[in-house]
Amino acid sequence: MRFCFWLAVCVSLAAPLVSQASAQHLTPEQLDRLSQERQSELGSRNWGPPPTVTQAPQTLHATPVPVTCRSPAHDFEPLFAEPRRGAVHVGTAAPQIAVTDTVFQGWRQVLRSGTTFAWIPEADVVAYRPLVDGASRACVVSGENAAGMVLFTHPAK
Repeated sequence: MRFCFWLAVCVSLAAPLVSQASAQHLTPEQLDRLSQERQSELGSRNWGPPPTVTQAPQTLHATPVPVTCRSPAHDFEPLFAEPRRGAVHVGTAAPQIAVTDTVFQGWRQVLRSGTTFAWIPEADVVAYRPLVDGASRACVVSGENAAGMVLFTHPAK
């Protein structure tokens, strides 16, 4: 055990003495020349036409209970499994949360997904605040997708 300690001390003291790797110092012209040489070695490639991206329309399901779009008062607000401070943390509130009308002893219920709920102090729930200045301040819970993820819509001003 003592040997490991002294080995660690010696290594940490010797570390600054080891020369650091230096970056290549090539001019832009030299880099262009090397790039052209490498491209001639590889030859041309025909990757074909770009793929067409077609997204299947998402099937939205209604949320199991009525919810409203809100924001937490502070970034990274913890979400709790039960309406009390000592409860297990089950996650962190995103910038937009789907809150229910259920309030219990100063705690507001939050829909996480499907029929999974969490709790946040009622005082920490504020009107929706967009992340970007000038963005729409309107936020509507549009439903849940097939995976149970709560989806939000932000109508234009």
